Amino acid sequence: MKKLQKEQKIFIFAMFMLLFLQMVVLLFFAGKKSGFHEDELYTYYSINRTAGLFAEDRTWMDTEQLKNEFVVLEGEQFNYSLVKTVQSWDVHPPLYYYIVHTVCSLSPGVFSKWQGILVNLIAYVLSFVLLAKVVFTAVTIPENAFADMGKKEIKSGETVHPTEVCKPDGFLRARLITLLVCGFWGFSCAVISGVMFIRMYQWLTVFILLCLWLHLRAVSKLDVGIKGFLLPLALTVFLGFMTQYYYIIFHIFLGAGFCILLIKHRKIKETFAYAVACAIGLGSAFIYYPSSLAHIFRGYRGTEAVSEFGDVSNTWDRLRFFVGLFDDYVLSGTLSIWMLVICLLGITAWYLQKRRRWEGKFFSETVGLLVFTAAGYFFTISKTALLLGETSNRYQLPIYGLLLFLLVYAVWFLAEGFLRLKGIGSKKLPVVAAVLAVVLLLTDMWALTCGKVIFLYKEEAGMEEFVCDNEEVPVLVSYNENGADHIWWLADRLMVYDNVYLASQQNREPIVDTKITESDSVLVYVSAWEEEESFLQELIQNNPNLSSCRLVAKKTLWTLYELS
Repeated sequence: MKKLQKEQKIFIFAMFMLLFLQMVVLLFFAGKKSGFHEDELYTYYSINRTAGLFAEDRTWMDTEQLKNEFVVLEGEQFNYSLVKTVQSWDVHPPLYYYIVHTVCSLSPGVFSKWQGILVNLIAYVLSFVLLAKVVFTAVTIPENAFADMGKKEIKSGETVHPTEVCKPDGFLRARLITLLVCGFWGFSCAVISGVMFIRMYQWLTVFILLCLWLHLRAVSKLDVGIKGFLLPLALTVFLGFMTQYYYIIFHIFLGAGFCILLIKHRKIKETFAYAVACAIGLGSAFIYYPSSLAHIFRGYRGTEAVSEFGDVSNTWDRLRFFVGLFDDYVLSGTLSIWMLVICLLGITAWYLQKRRRWEGKFFSETVGLLVFTAAGYFFTISKTALLLGETSNRYQLPIYGLLLFLLVYAVWFLAEGFLRLKGIGSKKLPVVAAVLAVVLLLTDMWALTCGKVIFLYKEEAGMEEFVCDNEEVPVLVSYNENGADHIWWLADRLMVYDNVYLASQQNREPIVDTKITESDSVLVYVSAWEEEESFLQELIQNNPNLSSCRLVAKKTLWTLYELS
């Protein structure tokens, strides 16, 4: 018993140190974040807006008014009803926005990347803990767990490795695999990028992992009671759905697989109670936020997703796209090697089983449930999510930890089986873990050095410095009236100036404002436009002090020029 307690303390300390190192890495990259994705700016705008942004042609806009739309003003703190109303106009549920608005309300008048990153760091810590619980529980679930579901008593020693019930090395194996998976996951570029992206996907990860852990814990403890499982499950359904609608896709596959296994073992009463708990959680979400029904079934994203899912012709291309993202940003291009190793080990294990030299049972019911859930979510999201290049990692982010666990578990189980055939016992488990740890660490370090952490916008650091050095220079914003709301995509840059001059591209009358026509230098932000070059030439011709045009920087749909 003392030995087990000592091993438990060492494991907890190792996990704490791993989390500490990962937080250091996250803070390092957070410090390098120099710009915002347009969706990140929308996060601040949609939760903190006061009067709304309106563009008026040929007028000077006080940027203090612009800033007021992105910060919480004194007296407007904790205005959750406004947050809920604004989100109902868009296509997202409000819970994540409540959380960010709370942080902004605690720092009124402040607009900073650190507000959003703090929210994501909290979610990351929760995700780390939940992933550790998911992995440890999955590895230690007894093989007969579903058959025994509903029993009130748990026999001593049942919670061990599914292929070696009651073996003393079960917990050691679980701890080592947990360390490997959490380390591989936390240092991967995709996960670090998810923390840098100030949107709801890191919190979606929290509730997906919480949902998964609740199911695994219920199986492990043979407890499907109201307090221990059904009530927390209903609450998780509500919170997950209120964070991102993709949560329900994950739960549908997990719940379907869970119910199939319950029915297989004739747990009809438990299956019915489970369905009722899920219905209560989802129904409560619909009642609290009725706009969700319109978002899913009539909103532009909902109808677009249904259309993409029904298009069979795009299936292969979409799957290849998202598999490629997982390979590049999580596995650093080593997916083919992982699959080759697993296939070779699996074929050998199958052959040895035929020769009755291998008694391991890899594909247990629990592993099957996890594979079914991960595959279902990955396929559905691949078919319905937006294809936005590398930034589409966000949609699969919540199950990257689960996918890594399945890969590590497969290699570990098969490799350990061969060691057992050679007469090598559990004393060599740390050696197996050390070899895998080196491979995984090198994989992550290689990706980090290749600059695959996204949402940092380091190229905007120079733009930020230029803007600050020229804050006294008149600024003209040439916008398209059909996309006037794109002006707030520049919000973090425009806030530096006292005011900016707005000019609609649909109005081709000469600009006569004296600040523009008599200045020795003018900064011009131009939204993507076919007549961009001729417009800049007109500005130079209308101001005798100007003679040259220099491209300074590009930011999404906008280009910054310096006329001097």
